[in-house]
Amino acid sequence: MSDGPKKSAASSDTSHTWPSTPHPTPYEIFDQHKSAPYSKTKFYELVKIYHPDRHRHVRGQLLSHTARLERYRLVVAANQILSDPTKRRAYDLYGAGWGGVRSMDNIYRAADRSWRNVPGNPSMNATWEDWERWYNERDGKKNEQQQPIFMSNQLFAGMLCVFVVIGGLGQARRAGTNTMNFVEMKDQHHAAISEDMRKRRNEKAFLNRHERIESFLRDREGWALASSTNSHGPAASRG
Repeated sequence: MSDGPKKSAASSDTSHTWPSTPHPTPYEIFDQHKSAPYSKTKFYELVKIYHPDRHRHVRGQLLSHTARLERYRLVVAANQILSDPTKRRAYDLYGAGWGGVRSMDNIYRAADRSWRNVPGNPSMNATWEDWERWYNERDGKKNEQQQPIFMSNQLFAGMLCVFVVIGGLGQARRAGTNTMNFVEMKDQHHAAISEDMRKRRNEKAFLNRHERIESFLRDREGWALASSTNSHGPAASRG
């Protein structure tokens, strides 16, 4: 009865051969083609072979503990890459995540440095003139003087001057109109005062000396009210 598990483990061991290359790839460890789908069964098989806690009666006894532990570490690392589509694609493109040397940040930095070292790269383009020059060089166009699209610079400057002059004339006209309105209002006020003074002089021209004095006193503040009160008070008391 005890020979069953041993035969199963032995058959599992003999069905797998560790890659002979000194630095095997995840695909070589899993013994699968690069385009083949991921196999969880293959991972379980390798774990049974190289797990450090396996019994000594399996194939692992032919390896030193250090070698078996290293192979188990590589199996786990290969499984993490091949089981994750994103990590698998990053490994296929850049070798990321394998060997513990090149991280994704290092790979991106290396790719950026290599891109910047390519002759004619646009890494130094800062303005739209730089980009336009770069596109012309990339497309094989000669550097020609820029042609006006809508109008020349001289025409634009001339039109701007015209608008400034028109605006200045409008402001001057508005200021002149406001000044004329103020002068007219002032003249009308003076005319009204002069007319009132003329009427008063005409009214006083036919008065005698006593009436002129009485008119002067009547114009003083409060005199007319006091005079009216005094003139009607005794009469009311006599009545």
